[in-house]
Amino acid sequence: MLTKLSGKARTRWLIVTIFAWFALVLWGLSYLLEQRLVWFDEKSQLLELGNNGELAQPLVTELVKKGFSVSGSVFHISSENCNCNWRSAGHTSSVKRQVTESGGRNYSIDIDQFNELKRFVPATPAIIMFNESSELIYLGPYADGAFCTAESSFVEALIPLVSMEEKAPEWINTVAKGCYCSV
Repeated sequence: MLTKLSGKARTRWLIVTIFAWFALVLWGLSYLLEQRLVWFDEKSQLLELGNNGELAQPLVTELVKKGFSVSGSVFHISSENCNCNWRSAGHTSSVKRQVTESGGRNYSIDIDQFNELKRFVPATPAIIMFNESSELIYLGPYADGAFCTAESSFVEALIPLVSMEEKAPEWINTVAKGCYCSV
């Protein structure tokens, strides 16, 4: 077909074909990424617990009952079968390193091995942060968006609070949309 077209027609046809291919690829990528973007707290379970005052202290009690120290600790919550883990792996490693450098403790928990925690964590990957006074600083996802990177992070600015004893504001993040797996 191209051999029968004149030079200008062939060029136009080639440009239209390349443009259509490029548009199709962009549409396909955005479709695939958007399919995986979900709300972290789809069923508003964290919102309800937080509004009823049934979140921070019961969470601390549950973690202590399992043998964890919450003072100055950060809990990295994952699910082995979550296909979003690879997207947040680099960011998670960076956060762990920063927590250690600031004097905090890191704990990694597979939520599938700790069913009691599912009441407090609606999706993974997630992070729970406490200051030195064992007060909840943050509970929610590391970041939002398709790739959960440091550029869309919620937690980097909070890391210095982990090693402090002063009262810190409590942030229960219920409105993030990204690559999360419901538990």
